[in-house]
Amino acid sequence: MRLTIAALALLLAMVSPSSAQRPGTPDSATMAQMAGMFTQMGPMYESMSQAMIEGTLKALEKPETIDRLARFARRYYDALIKQGFSKEEALEIVAGAGFAGMKAPR
Repeated sequence: MRLTIAALALLLAMVSPSSAQRPGTPDSATMAQMAGMFTQMGPMYESMSQAMIEGTLKALEKPETIDRLARFARRYYDALIKQGFSKEEALEIVAGAGFAGMKAPR
């Protein structure tokens, strides 16, 4: 995440019209200002990420969500077989997919 923020800061600083040196080169004041802004945004980004994770977990705890995920997995499995995958291949694909839209890291 810090690499993304640093890259964005550098990009924004390079585009900044306050750069009086050669075009595309940020001055130290611009870099310091951008670094300060991103330092302030860090805690806000962290709390937003935490809130999103908590919301996702809360939704996944609901029985109706679990039922919907099970229906989706079954329909996905059936559709794979209908498209010509073997039962074993379909099961491997569905098992590897994890929750819909939430691939677990390996």
